[in-house]
Amino acid sequence: MKQISAVDIRAVVEELQDLVGARIDKIYHNPPDEIRIRLRKPGEKFDLILESGKRIHLTKFPKEAPRFPSSFAMLLRKHLEGGRIKAIKQHDFDRVVFIHVEREEEKILVGEFFKKGNVILCNSDFKIIMPLKPFFKIGEVYKLPKPQLSPFDVKAEDFKGFRNETEVVRFLATRLSIGGQYAEEICFRAGIEKKKKVSELQEDEIKALMEAIKSIFGPVERGEFKPHILLKKGDYVDVLPVELKIYEDFKKKYFDSFNEALDDFYSKKIIEKAEIEEKENKRLKKIKKRLEDQLNAKERFEREMGLYKRTGDFIYENYTKIEEIIESFRRAREEKSWDEIKKIVKENESLSKLVKRIDPAKSLVVIQLNGFQIDLFLDKSIPQIADLYYGKAKKIRQKYEGVLKAIEKTKEEIEKASDEVKFVKSIKVSRKREWYERFRWFFTSEGFLVIAGRNAKMNEEIVSKYMEKGDLFFHTQVPGAPVTVLKRGVEAGDESKLEAAQFAATYSSLWKDGKYSGEVYYVTPEQVKRSAKPGEYLPKGSFYIEGKRNYVTASVSCAVGVDLKNLRVFGGPLNAVKKYCDYFVELEIGNESPNEISVKMASKLVSIAKEEEKRLIRAIATPDEVMKFLPPGKSRIKEWED
Repeated sequence: MKQISAVDIRAVVEELQDLVGARIDKIYHNPPDEIRIRLRKPGEKFDLILESGKRIHLTKFPKEAPRFPSSFAMLLRKHLEGGRIKAIKQHDFDRVVFIHVEREEEKILVGEFFKKGNVILCNSDFKIIMPLKPFFKIGEVYKLPKPQLSPFDVKAEDFKGFRNETEVVRFLATRLSIGGQYAEEICFRAGIEKKKKVSELQEDEIKALMEAIKSIFGPVERGEFKPHILLKKGDYVDVLPVELKIYEDFKKKYFDSFNEALDDFYSKKIIEKAEIEEKENKRLKKIKKRLEDQLNAKERFEREMGLYKRTGDFIYENYTKIEEIIESFRRAREEKSWDEIKKIVKENESLSKLVKRIDPAKSLVVIQLNGFQIDLFLDKSIPQIADLYYGKAKKIRQKYEGVLKAIEKTKEEIEKASDEVKFVKSIKVSRKREWYERFRWFFTSEGFLVIAGRNAKMNEEIVSKYMEKGDLFFHTQVPGAPVTVLKRGVEAGDESKLEAAQFAATYSSLWKDGKYSGEVYYVTPEQVKRSAKPGEYLPKGSFYIEGKRNYVTASVSCAVGVDLKNLRVFGGPLNAVKKYCDYFVELEIGNESPNEISVKMASKLVSIAKEEEKRLIRAIATPDEVMKFLPPGKSRIKEWED
């Protein structure tokens, strides 16, 4: 994965100045090296990533927080949570960033982004409180890297004062701390052979190099960035804050900020890595384990089947010899006890090699002859003994044919499971959630908010806290329906009222009972009574209605889609979902459980998205998010193609 450069850090830190004054809400540590700081300003929340040795930027795609915080995370929380960002600075032109946090006492969080970097908590005097990696001792003073020559302050004399056999490109990359990429760009713009020795540079060549440095880093110094990602055959190659001429032939994806570009670049790489590491989901692993067991059984059946058949054939091929052996044991049995026979076999070397076991209860003598172990039953004929082995081979063949069919079926399951979209649970979309997203909700085609309860407690909460004068209360005639409120419903048109009625019907018992429509009524808030009539009882979450009801015959209607503008899943009646969602899938009453259908819908939403939006869709429309909008009971995707 790309390691952030000093130029990148210059651009990032410039943009991060907007965070000055933000308060630290929470700090997370995703081992081994990633620290995430949750920040907030009035009306805004941010997630800042510091991954030691690699990157620093804001993210909209934070990883899920570990279930148990590490000791380092706990220490950072103890010292920094509740504090305000006082300053964010790059140290000289180095890959080191200082985040100054003001609480009771000022603390400094140091981020090192060079190879084998670190994240270190220090006090205001740079005395180390705790490092993420044990490269420093607690209590010692953090030693600042020595100042480096930078492209912003380099002079022509620096070339002249460095007359040796070093190549120009190496001199630029190391002495100016810009890396090989920008060093090659300088040489390209100056028209200088990059492997030329510094000692061989002429005055006009030094002048050309200085002009090239100014043309590249002047915009960086002024904060005039053009953030973009380099693309090659659709793959992300690199992310840069300014355009370089050496990449003129590459396709580019531009962003409003360099933080956004870095976030897009790294989150895609993280997801790709996670998908490689976790490309086989649990179901697929389980199916593959079953296939492995079946293939092992197939091999075992083949071995056993072949052995039994060959043993039967061997008995007939050695009919006379085996008959002599069995006759000798029959004669011995007429004259001697089994104990005496066992003793004779044990004491006779040739017999002990031939006879492997004697079972008096079954009149059985087991012999080993020319590599074949044969069960000789003294009460059976040679053909009968051979038939026992042919019979065993036949039974094994039946099992063998059964496992062959099972293997083919399992292979089909593996192929189907392999085609399913893999959802990376470690990545999610970070966004501000609105108050109404606790409930069932959607916006009508006319732009009116509709909310509904998920349970009896929410029903009560909506009526007591969120239903206001001017709203409309919707409910089905059948029991088991959510309280549904159309906000500012008296202002809404017939289309919004119908969609609110459909919403109430869809999430009622109608869908679960397989009914495609039902009666829904609506009334004003004044008609909804929370207290029971004298002598009557109202269960929790129930209400009774006074006065005239307005009835609507509403069909059930449910679609679930992705609203990319607001980075969220949106579900409700089809017409409303069509208006607000970039991609959507329609549902109908069916035979698949919510767990099954949520995975299929999430997969479908990714499959129908544009290639460049698939990753974002995958992060937004997880099965868990889709599940929140599914009706009760079983469903199926309308016109779903497996």
